[in-house]
Amino acid sequence: MNNILVLNSGSQSEKIAVFTREDKKLTSIYRGQVSIAADNQDKREEAIADLIGKSPVAVEQFGLVGHRIVHGGSRFQKSMLATQDVLAGLRQMNELAPLHNPPAIAGVQASIALFPNAKQILVFDTAFHSSMDQAHYLYPLPIEWQEYSIRKYGFHGTSHQFCSQTVAHQLGKDLADINMISCHLGGGSSVCAIAAGKSIDITMGFSPLDGVMMGTRCGAIDPAIIIYLLKNEKLTLSEIELAINKKSGMLGISKLSSDMQEIHKAIADGNAQASLAHKMFCLSIAKAIAAMTTNFSHLDAIAFTGGIGFHDHATRSAILPQGNMLGLKIDENLNQKPPTNGLISNKNSACAIFAVEANEELIIAQECLSLCL
Repeated sequence: MNNILVLNSGSQSEKIAVFTREDKKLTSIYRGQVSIAADNQDKREEAIADLIGKSPVAVEQFGLVGHRIVHGGSRFQKSMLATQDVLAGLRQMNELAPLHNPPAIAGVQASIALFPNAKQILVFDTAFHSSMDQAHYLYPLPIEWQEYSIRKYGFHGTSHQFCSQTVAHQLGKDLADINMISCHLGGGSSVCAIAAGKSIDITMGFSPLDGVMMGTRCGAIDPAIIIYLLKNEKLTLSEIELAINKKSGMLGISKLSSDMQEIHKAIADGNAQASLAHKMFCLSIAKAIAAMTTNFSHLDAIAFTGGIGFHDHATRSAILPQGNMLGLKIDENLNQKPPTNGLISNKNSACAIFAVEANEELIIAQECLSLCL
């Protein structure tokens, strides 16, 4: 079991990471990805095989294969072996994550065929948030609706978990002694309050659509908008579903792109809609950070991770001034080129501020070892 394969099977891509274990230490030795067309999902097994063919580890040398599963619902709250019974139960929840879970399950089935002798481990994005209490995960709806599985689940769990571990290490403190806020900013974004290494609150809820403004997703909106559009504008449910998932957020406001790099280029060219989209995004994140502070008596750190969170210093600079009342202050020199430890706050900041490069695959590999050794 010295070689671990991590698969992230998305609706339009297949990503792999290969780890080797020596002296209880996991080292990443290969990463790869390939696009998969929406109408070409039956090629997933072939795509995985092609990626493995480029790695330094042969198919028969993998003892463990870890899979990222976005939604485990309330039934799957910890990592587990992928048995056919477990996969059948997971399929029953496809409606909770129709864009994410079906391709992930397809990836598991392809992996079982390719690696029949390896243990297949499912690691759920929602599992990290199973530590939330009722006051945080229930919606103020009729309590009977719990029978419909209506509750907050939270997502990006592996990213927030890695972020908390990294911050604890950089602060030189035990994870149990840290209160922090993790901001995963990318195509999908979420802000999470973490105490003693456990999630206590998060912006994403019943689905990855909830919370802050995102690339193409609207985030939290007044639910009456949906009712109004159905009743008065005669939009169909399918049209609305497509719009709030694929045509909103940065793309919807900018009328240009969901890609933050494209937004920045347009802002530099004087595009007012792009500027508005960026301002709305940053304000949305700042409000979420402020809201998450209500969970703590004190705050040790705020961390930015994900494609935008780690790489985009301009967006971090635009978010943090919104939190002036919180005493959050960054060092602009460090922010533009974060040091190895990721610390970008100045000495007068009310808490440490970090830019953390995401490594969700490492968490999945760690979960594989924890479950099987």
